[in-house]
Amino acid sequence: VGVFCLSLMGTNLADFVREAYRVLKSNGILKIAEVRSRFESTAKKDELQDFVNVLEKLGFDCLKKDRSNKMFVLLELTKSSQKPDTKLEFTAKPCIYKRR
Repeated sequence: VGVFCLSLMGTNLADFVREAYRVLKSNGILKIAEVRSRFESTAKKDELQDFVNVLEKLGFDCLKKDRSNKMFVLLELTKSSQKPDTKLEFTAKPCIYKRR
């Protein structure tokens, strides 16, 4: 099991995910918990789905998306047999921390 909990803060998230793919066993589980504002949808696109699509290109299948929390989004993925795209890059929006 690999876990990214509020830790995908680099300039190219794909590098982090490729490393998770490298160290996980076949059918290994990757769990991601990130600030919801990094993947909030706009009128024209679903940014979380864009991120899930990137994760699939990086060798993971999405098992579960949980948007029920108002502050965080939770993803559960499994390592697939597809090799990660070595040229793909992805950067999420910066975190927006709002006072409650």
